[in-house]
Amino acid sequence: MPTSPSAAPLPFWQRLRSITLYPLRGAAFSSLLALTLASLLGLIPVIGVVFTILVWIGAYKYAFEVLRTTADGRMEAPEVVLGTDSGVVIRLIAMQLIFIAVILLATVLGGPVIGLATIALIAFLQPGCIMSLAMDGSLPHALNPATPLALVSRIGWPYMAVFGLLFVIQASMFTATVWLAGVMPPVVADLMVSAVSFWALFAAFHLMGYLVYQYHEVLGYVPTGTETLPGRRSPDTDLLAEAEGYVRDGQLDTALELLRGEIRSRAVGMETHELYRRLLQQGGNAAALSGHAREYLNVLVMEKHDRRAIGLLRESLDADPDFVPMQVPMAEQLIERARLSGQKQLALDARLALLRAHPRDPSAPGWALENALQLLERGDRDQEARALLAQARERCEDGILQAKIDAATQLLPDPHRAPAQA
Repeated sequence: MPTSPSAAPLPFWQRLRSITLYPLRGAAFSSLLALTLASLLGLIPVIGVVFTILVWIGAYKYAFEVLRTTADGRMEAPEVVLGTDSGVVIRLIAMQLIFIAVILLATVLGGPVIGLATIALIAFLQPGCIMSLAMDGSLPHALNPATPLALVSRIGWPYMAVFGLLFVIQASMFTATVWLAGVMPPVVADLMVSAVSFWALFAAFHLMGYLVYQYHEVLGYVPTGTETLPGRRSPDTDLLAEAEGYVRDGQLDTALELLRGEIRSRAVGMETHELYRRLLQQGGNAAALSGHAREYLNVLVMEKHDRRAIGLLRESLDADPDFVPMQVPMAEQLIERARLSGQKQLALDARLALLRAHPRDPSAPGWALENALQLLERGDRDQEARALLAQARERCEDGILQAKIDAATQLLPDPHRAPAQA
């Protein structure tokens, strides 16, 4: 259970032994063993690389759940990873790939010295980027260099200490890997190397999660389950009071700038997002409203505020028919929730916008088919439905889906047939 809000968390430097042993206890140890044994599938010729990728995706998913669980003040390892959606893990992996691409580009363009300097800079910023992703789920926000730098300025020297500890953990892992590979038989060495790698991953993410928990008040992060505890003071209280004071004094731009800076530098509560949106609406800033809606939708989906997320999607599409959420999987998730809640028009409008924004997405033929079928139900937009089906058929490469598109096309009236005479 989370620590009482009145009790300050122990400094992480007093928990180094617990952090080191965290992967060897409870559910974390069970996950480490399962992943280590599963890593043997990587030895299968040809398809082994697929199994290796799947095992590491599972490892990162569990590690990210460790980070978020620890950030919420729960020091026991999570039993399952249902709380972490695959989209967050994909964004985490995408972050790593972007970092690798930046390093390669810097090395090619600037030479070895620039490449090494880039590696050092990314290694320093990476923990802050990962912690930011854990707090609000936004990859663009986490990749903005201002985000980890703002986090460093808020935490101070402890961030440097954690950076050093993460380096020690990784160095220990590499040293152990080299030693194990030299003294053990190949298969046993592979098993032990995998085990040490997963230990380093879980310990590192637990350490980063604890840093978020220890400094959650200065970071503006509210651990899940403590939002409504008696006596808890929201970290946004002073911010909201200051912004509302500027509004009362007629300084709308100053209030907006204050809120914008806080939203970009840390995770803020729903009240802050709502006030920011109201002020943007008062100022008539449609572009800023649309940009903020994409970020806010991400927060609402992460926090499982489905009803508000769907309402914000409807509001955004009314203001801009081409509005689409930040990530395609999130858009598909919101569309499905809108459909299940009976909001068919919202699902249609959102899918049409998604199709216009991502016409060559692999899922685009399926979106077009769903839109066409919904338009056919209405009976007054056959021409638009025909165009969607033609577009879907042209770009579809799946045989089963092609058959469905052809069947839907047969339901359309023949445009060359003369209307029946009375």
